[in-house]
Amino acid sequence: MSDPGPERLPADRARAEVRKALAAAGAPIPLDAEALTEAPRDLVRSLPGWIRRFGFLEDLGTFILWCKPRSDAERLFPSQVILDVPPGRYFVETLDAGTGRWISRESAEGGPLVAGLPQTGSPVLVLVRPCAGRL
Repeated sequence: MSDPGPERLPADRARAEVRKALAAAGAPIPLDAEALTEAPRDLVRSLPGWIRRFGFLEDLGTFILWCKPRSDAERLFPSQVILDVPPGRYFVETLDAGTGRWISRESAEGGPLVAGLPQTGSPVLVLVRPCAGRL
């Protein structure tokens, strides 16, 4: 039987996971989790095979991808995400929700955006926001 791929969480459940992860990290990000709405599914072009469930939310050009790993996930490569966000330069920051620590930060060009997605064994939150000024 073929793998149907990761399950997409409804926006309300994804918002709850995002709110919990940002609170645990003490995230000083000016982001109202309640204002996040569900981003169109077709913006998620590709996810790594280790993801079991995901949520994809957006608000005013900022996107958040929440990913929960499979319980039996091994380190699978490549571990990249491809998102069809509008053209432009973005910061891509990844939070390990298990430790509450930001574990990576990179910049990437959108339209589509290709970024690394570290596999930690815990859920991860990916914050994709437009670059403003210098890196």
